[in-house]
Amino acid sequence: MQRIFALSLSLFISSFAIAGTSTSAVRTASGQMVNIGDTASEMMLRINQSPVSMNSYEMKEGDLTVTASNYTYDIDNILYTFTVINNQVRKIEWVRKDP
Repeated sequence: MQRIFALSLSLFISSFAIAGTSTSAVRTASGQMVNIGDTASEMMLRINQSPVSMNSYEMKEGDLTVTASNYTYDIDNILYTFTVINNQVRKIEWVRKDP
């Protein structure tokens, strides 16, 4: 019984850790906001720095194959990855850098 409780507790805690790495908006170093739904050019203009990395890949979205691009930026020691599909920010994920 204790093992089941421990397993349930660990799954519950890990779901919060995973969910904590997604967000719907980011405040840039200049104080502007980048939100899900913004265009790629709005994102780049507001962040106003070169990405740390960028990669593109194809993925299925329903019956269509679309090209997704991930742009990673270092903003205040946090790495933000913006996923852009059809020129629109669809997902924002973050990872805090080690000091």
